[in-house]
Amino acid sequence: MVENNLLDFARETVESVVGILKENIHNRLEVQYKAKFDLYTEMDKRVENQIMRAISENFPEHDIVTEETDIATGKSDHVWYIDPISGSTNYAHGLPIYGVSLALEVRENIQVGAIYNSVEDEVFYAERGKGAYVEGKKLSVSDVEEIQKSTVSTSFPYNKSGRNKNLEYFNRIAPIVEGVRRTGSVSVDLSYLAHGSLDAFWAVGLESWDTAACWLLVEESGGRARRINGQNYELEAESILVSNGKIHEDMVRLLNG
Repeated sequence: MVENNLLDFARETVESVVGILKENIHNRLEVQYKAKFDLYTEMDKRVENQIMRAISENFPEHDIVTEETDIATGKSDHVWYIDPISGSTNYAHGLPIYGVSLALEVRENIQVGAIYNSVEDEVFYAERGKGAYVEGKKLSVSDVEEIQKSTVSTSFPYNKSGRNKNLEYFNRIAPIVEGVRRTGSVSVDLSYLAHGSLDAFWAVGLESWDTAACWLLVEESGGRARRINGQNYELEAESILVSNGKIHEDMVRLLNG
């Protein structure tokens, strides 16, 4: 069983960076590019460093995997996954749709996760086997059973081949469902799925820090996470399909043509 204070730590650590993100979103930020379309700002690094420092001070024996600085040694069975700004492009343009994601993996199982959703201005959180919550209220995925009545979302990767592949998926899904949304933040998308506001989400090319906390949040809300081809999902998988469970098989069938 995970120590009780780890979930509190994750929540408090995410909450601790919210203020500086709000204060700086409309400032002119220095933007750098890791690849075409794949940008990060000085705030990505600042938030990441603050979270890394908190982890190192409280759990120096734990490993850390982050979007901008991977310092995992592979020697610990406790690994923290940090996405300092989920939706960096939104943030860099002053669009206040972004998230912060922090998760702890213990012996290869995600055990706690906390996600800040800037639209709701709330921290969503979950612990393995104990449910998912926001503001103390238990989360539950939607009860939509007909894919024609579903609202789904997606995220487009930075590379050209991934974008083209996702356009194929988009063109298969869009004519069937009630609506397709794209917030530009995986954390925002999947916190809304856990909340029951969205019914499914798919993506290709996501990284472990993008999905670690989100995966747990959705499963603890009663949802399902798999790869697009229907196989079991794991961190570093090439694709992800998350749903309320009720329309999952229909999503798999449509995405796979």
